[in-house]
Amino acid sequence: MQVEITVKVNGQLVKNHVQGVGGTLEQMEETIVALSKRVGADTLQASVDAVPGPRPLFRKRTGRCGTAATDRERCSE
Repeated sequence: MQVEITVKVNGQLVKNHVQGVGGTLEQMEETIVALSKRVGADTLQASVDAVPGPRPLFRKRTGRCGTAATDRERCSE
């Protein structure tokens, strides 16, 4: 089986991943999970690169939540 994933950011081609997937169901799952991680990393990097400078800083992490909560965003407990 051949898996093809195309990533575009703002209509611009970032990456075209094509990979053969085969073997047992477990091997196929492992291959697709690894491919998904690579695609996610490429998509994140391309999205960050698409933001014109100066880029906003990421919110600081807090102990309770993933990032500092704003008035509109609250952590679910």
